[in-house]
Amino acid sequence: MRTFPVPTSRRIKGFTLVELLIVILLISIFVTFASVNWNIAAKKGKEALLEDFSIQIAMIREDAVSHYESRVLEFDVSMSEVRVGKLDAKEGFVETAALHLSEDYRIKDVVVNGQPFSQGKCYTTFHESGMVDRTLVHLEGRQAYYSLLINPLTAKVTGEDGYIQEISVKGRNNAS
Repeated sequence: MRTFPVPTSRRIKGFTLVELLIVILLISIFVTFASVNWNIAAKKGKEALLEDFSIQIAMIREDAVSHYESRVLEFDVSMSEVRVGKLDAKEGFVETAALHLSEDYRIKDVVVNGQPFSQGKCYTTFHESGMVDRTLVHLEGRQAYYSLLINPLTAKVTGEDGYIQEISVKGRNNAS
């Protein structure tokens, strides 16, 4: 008896559709994680400064309210440093932490409750009631000024390009 070989389907070399879909899925997952990390690392300049400063201010206010004790920010304009602490009757200012500003900016001056300080030290108080002294911090960058305003009611920090002047109206009772 004679037998005839039956041609079997030869597999064409290449990838199946399922294999291609799995590879595309894995690549898209890796790209997603890489782009998230890239956005975090790419935040620089005034946006990063504002975000960091806002978070630290909110934590100081929350600490003052939750512990029923006033907290104080000490601005050393001459050294361009910001410290957190409390005022003690015997020891004066007792530092508990330091706030780090971006290396791109230095403190030009600070206005607390309408009084400007262009050198030395000044203090902003976070009261146990949640109120904060009205504070305007002027930062000098390499190319321009940047102003940070701490809202006295909410302690929300807003940033503005340029050197923002505090406005007071003559003949009105301007809180100080």
